[in-house]
Amino acid sequence: MYIRKYGRGMYVRIRTASFLMSFLAAMMVVSACSNSETAPSSQTSNDSSTKTDQSKDNNAKDSSKKLTTITVTTPRWPNTLSYEYGENELTTWEQDQTNTQIKWNLFPDADKMQKLNLELSSGGNLGDVVMGDFGADNSFLATYGSQGALIPLEDLIEKNAPNIKQQFEQYPDLKKSVTAPDGHIYGLRELGNCYNCDRAMRFWINSDFLKKLNMSMPTTTDELEKLLKAVKEKDPNGNGKADEIGITGSPKSWYANVHQFILHAFTYFDGDGLYVKNDKVVAAYATQEWRDGLRYLNKLYSQGLIDPSAFTNDENQMKQTVELNNGQTVAAVAGGGQHVFAANDSTRLKYEIVPPLKGPSGFQNAYRNDYGIIASYKFMIPASVKDKVAAIKWIDFQFTQEASARGRYGTPGVNWEKPKAGTTAANGGDAQFTIIGHDIWQDPQKAHWHGANSVWQRWGSDARAKLEEGKFDLETSLFDAAKLYDKYAEKASVPKFFFNPDTAQKYNQIRQDLKKYYEAATADFIVGNRNIDKDWDTYLGELKKIGVDEFIKIQQTEYDKNWKSK
Repeated sequence: MYIRKYGRGMYVRIRTASFLMSFLAAMMVVSACSNSETAPSSQTSNDSSTKTDQSKDNNAKDSSKKLTTITVTTPRWPNTLSYEYGENELTTWEQDQTNTQIKWNLFPDADKMQKLNLELSSGGNLGDVVMGDFGADNSFLATYGSQGALIPLEDLIEKNAPNIKQQFEQYPDLKKSVTAPDGHIYGLRELGNCYNCDRAMRFWINSDFLKKLNMSMPTTTDELEKLLKAVKEKDPNGNGKADEIGITGSPKSWYANVHQFILHAFTYFDGDGLYVKNDKVVAAYATQEWRDGLRYLNKLYSQGLIDPSAFTNDENQMKQTVELNNGQTVAAVAGGGQHVFAANDSTRLKYEIVPPLKGPSGFQNAYRNDYGIIASYKFMIPASVKDKVAAIKWIDFQFTQEASARGRYGTPGVNWEKPKAGTTAANGGDAQFTIIGHDIWQDPQKAHWHGANSVWQRWGSDARAKLEEGKFDLETSLFDAAKLYDKYAEKASVPKFFFNPDTAQKYNQIRQDLKKYYEAATADFIVGNRNIDKDWDTYLGELKKIGVDEFIKIQQTEYDKNWKSK
């Protein structure tokens, strides 16, 4: 789901009131008989475009035409019980709208990438369209595109795909990210407008403990340390036992590593430990600022203020820890949202977002992924295609709002509906939808293809109607948290580079080795397995052996060529 984790219930934006009116009118006609990360940006867009889905005119149902048949290869989501016409609501609706019949070529989801690699490398028959998140990256596209296993799409798009063209016009970085060094486009990405996901290195504090201790929300690293000491020493849960935990987290959950939020009081960095400032790509994990942050974290750990299990927990174990004593054990938790670390709504309601902290030098920043719209590849056309025009026109239909909305939420009027006028959304704007019953995203169902076709939603999960006061409202909580973090976040993200196949292979290997090494070393420095003073030079030397200098040079060269001073 890129759906990103946070369900990745996709957040996207409806662009204009005029578009919404035409969309709803069309939806009402079909909803009586028919039927997306992760999570998605659910704000009302500032985009002034007044265009509607252009494929409505090109692809609308014409019963006098003979059905066109295309073969679509996609991973089979285990909970999608049927993909067939007359059984799956989305399949049925799309065929009735486009006069295009789908012959399904379903890959097992568990080994989808291996199977796709095998078919492409051996010249296998993948039909007309490859759809869904296989985990393909730029290296994959550049390699198979240059070999002719995937066909170039740019001319087909120019002549036959008005919705894709419109998306590229509105989001030029997205087009740039899918254009290979040879100038061709071999795949199309999802527009991942996930407002809160792109600000997800967050930190939460138990507000009951603040009240019990008569302390304010910490604003600096020093104040955080004082709060954690008080939690350890003053029994804020009142059970007469010294069983309170300062900070916990998990390396296996959504941005729940204990160091990520705190280190932003010392330096910039993204999910790969990198940043760009003054047009220079920097490995944050090789800087003095990173070292200073590790020294502070080691100080907390040596005082017993960080849970040792935070470095090995999976998400369920983290939740079990947080739920001890009816949710009155842990003072602070790292994580993208309360839903990843607390199992019960009553516990989730206790935890308040912590604003970005100021470090000892006064540095204060928050993580923000400035290129979050550049999400997973969702569509490719293989060399086995029989009708290129039919294939690209069908793909273009997926770029309409209704196709994407149905692909994420299901059937309008059955699984979701338009709220009454004046209903407030979680993002504070006008609500665009209300879930009927509950979100069927993880349920066994025949309503959609589990987001495989979702590439351009105009609104998403935080455009859902706000829940009544007193209920735990994840969408509202995460939107408000993201809005708060935006006050502190500077643009420092590394772009989504597109390298040629040879460079991409080298880059990917070094990236993987560096990430594995520096993340393990970060944990070792925090818990004291490595000494921050004695072992730092050895650590830097190992980074050089792995290839950190070449890794940065590869990215700097591409940045200077295509992204500088943007």
